[in-house]
Parts: sequence; structure tokens; C-alpha cells
Amino acid sequence: MGGTGPERGAPTLPLNQMTIKLPSILKLADTAANAWSECDIALVQVNEAFGTPFEAARDNLLADVTQADNEGFDLSLFSGAESKFKFPQYKTNIVVRISRKPTPHDKLQKLADKVADLEQQLRVARLKLKQQAELLVQTGECDQVTDKISLAFTRLK
Repeated sequence: MGGTGPERGAPTLPLNQMTIKLPSILKLADTAANAWSECDIALVQVNEAFGTPFEAARDNLLADVTQADNEGFDLSLFSGAESKFKFPQYKTNIVVRISRKPTPHDKLQKLADKVADLEQQLRVARLKLKQQAELLVQTGECDQVTDKISLAFTRLK
């Protein structure tokens, strides 16, 4: 394989034939940066006005529902068609999700130990795959192509 062709990420067209030019990308970047900045500022303001009080109310409710469950309260009152947590005046339904796990048992522990061992073997195999791929790229036996491109917007200090 080797080389500097398209499979290695090189441009597929000569620079003078490319339809995307640096000035147009920079203009789009400026527009996106401005829109993100305005959105980020607005989200901070919204979070201060509404998010913080909501999170406090949600945390208080969760603590009380958790305590009720610990005391043996029937939480099924808060699920299904007749849920007591439906508030039509706010067009809101609070969904109570309960995750349960089994109590400790020798048979389960043996399986859990086996799963942990297999997960460790998988981590080692993934690491070996990554190392082998890096080695093949370094020696020129394998090429790299773009898998994915993403954008991250951050606030400058």
C-alpha cells in the first residue's frame, strides 16, 4: 500500500481544482463560532435561572423517593397510566426508574468473576490490536484513512 494517495488522506484533486477554499471554510467557522458563543451564553443564563432550581428540586424528590423505597413504600404508585407523578397542568410526567440487583450468591459470584476475567482479556486484545495497527502504519505496511471528523467548541480564557 504505502504512498501518498487518497487512501492515505491526501487530497483527491489538485489544489487549484478543489471546490472548498480556505476563505469559505473560515467564513463558515466564524459563523459557527458566533452562533455557538451566543448559544453558550444563553444556555448559561437559562441554567442559572431554571436549571439550578430544577436540579435542586429533582435531587430533593429523588432523595425522598429513595428513602420511601428503603422504608418499603410501594413505588408502583408512580408508574403506569395511573401514576401519581403525572402533572397535566405542566404537561409533565415524572418517570421513576428502578434498577434492582440480586443479593450476593456463590453461583452469581463465579459468573461475575468469569465475566471480569473475559473483560480483562478483551481489554488486552484491544490494546494489542491498537499497538499492531500503530506498528503497521509506522512501517508503511498499512495506511490510515479518515474515520470520523468532529468539532468541539470551547470557551477561550
